[in-house]
Amino acid sequence: TTDTTDTTTGETDCPVADFPPVSPDPANGAYPDPFVEAHCEGDEVIVDANGIPGYEFVAVTPNPLQAQNWHWHFPLHPQAAGNTSTIPLLGPIGVAVNGMPLFGPNEAQFPDPYGDPVYNGIVDFCKGHTAMMGIYHYHALLVSCLVANAPAGQPSPVVGFAFDGFPIYGPMGCVDADCTQVVEYQSGWVQTGDPSTYAWDNHEYQGGNDPTILDQCNGHVGPGGDYHYHATASFPYILGCYRGTATAN
Repeated sequence: TTDTTDTTTGETDCPVADFPPVSPDPANGAYPDPFVEAHCEGDEVIVDANGIPGYEFVAVTPNPLQAQNWHWHFPLHPQAAGNTSTIPLLGPIGVAVNGMPLFGPNEAQFPDPYGDPVYNGIVDFCKGHTAMMGIYHYHALLVSCLVANAPAGQPSPVVGFAFDGFPIYGPMGCVDADCTQVVEYQSGWVQTGDPSTYAWDNHEYQGGNDPTILDQCNGHVGPGGDYHYHATASFPYILGCYRGTATAN
């Protein structure tokens, strides 16, 4: 863990608008229509979804796609914790705006022990694939797969939420409150070995003085004073750790 004195809070309004309805893709006629719906109860955001994507499902693993009964929840008012905490090595770490679970940047022990699935080329064109029990999930995020008509060269929209409640934006963001420049935020993690196996052991966080380099959790305090994560083109792609306290899902 990493000591920090930042007490920045995240979004406070119920983010229902960040989870718009998902239209079915005709190519997925053998599956139920996709479903996602969000609402807030007290201090929690609740997201219900059935795990069916709104674009053509292309199998890249032996696991057939199956509808799910997802009931995700995370804090409505996220708070930065005194220390960062590790994300689970396996399983969900957050939820995308289409209701799909987000996983960390490694696979399980088979076939390539804890290797980077993006590096190993075993994800589809939207950086997802199916696990056992037909669970479709992402190991990285592309704005174009999640948000319709997002303008190029502009600040990225929210593409998901971590289970600590902090939002995850696409890679583009403003450098200041007036948004005088839009930049692509970068991971501060550096590849040190062969991530085809044991991805975490073959990367280390080095950071840097460049303001476009994110912290070890793959986030930062933005120009508006709010902490949030960014999905990045390189490891760890979504989260490197939790900045807040994650809700168990």
